[in-house]
Amino acid sequence: MEFGDVDVLITFSETSKVVPIYNESSSKSQTEESDDSGGNRKIESYDSNKEVVSDSSSKPVTEKVVMPKIEGAIITAKGANNINVKNNIISAVEAATGLAVHKIQVFEMGN
Repeated sequence: MEFGDVDVLITFSETSKVVPIYNESSSKSQTEESDDSGGNRKIESYDSNKEVVSDSSSKPVTEKVVMPKIEGAIITAKGANNINVKNNIISAVEAATGLAVHKIQVFEMGN
């Protein structure tokens, strides 16, 4: 039995996303007006400003990077027709990725 050659395909739900830091400000103003005939009018206005914070080289300052969620894994490996090898591969992928076992498929690599 030959061991060693492995191909791995990992699928992701989306790409990674960079979340910048924002400088936010908002204001609210309220005005009430009355006229001589007894009518009242209320005016509310909201103003908000959201601006990305940049460093001295105009690059956005990053709050965090959201990594994509792994959806599944397909592995082809020489020797995977041996149940012990297959189970070890599944256990290793589960431990490294956090994927549920049913989302990991392992197949014998053809010649």
